[in-house]
Amino acid sequence: MRLEEDPVTSDYDYLRVIGAMVLVGTVALASQGVSDHLLWGPLKATASEPAPGQVFKVVNKDQFEGKWRQFKGDLKKQWGKFTDDDLLQIEGNYDKFEGKMQERYGNEKEELRRWTDEWFDKHEFEKTRKKS
Repeated sequence: MRLEEDPVTSDYDYLRVIGAMVLVGTVALASQGVSDHLLWGPLKATASEPAPGQVFKVVNKDQFEGKWRQFKGDLKKQWGKFTDDDLLQIEGNYDKFEGKMQERYGNEKEELRRWTDEWFDKHEFEKTRKKS
């Protein structure tokens, strides 16, 4: 027997079925790896994505490697939680720097990333100015 032919079925029953379908669909999407961010919109900015209106520049990995010796001295002065062993492990590798940044500074990681970008901007400007 089809639902619309059942004289006992009310509008309320249809709404319950639709509600259950929506709930099951949401759970199914979430279990397939669709984030809450896609289902409900961004609830908060995560560490890897800037807040609305905020822009992060990512340091060029070649620049990072090339300026490492100069950068690591200033890094250690400004951000003292990095150990000599950390700096030896990083040795100009930006991906390793990102990992150590998370390990040592966690919640302050974005502030450290901004400082890094500013440091490279400043030193790139100095390099350009010396050529002129």
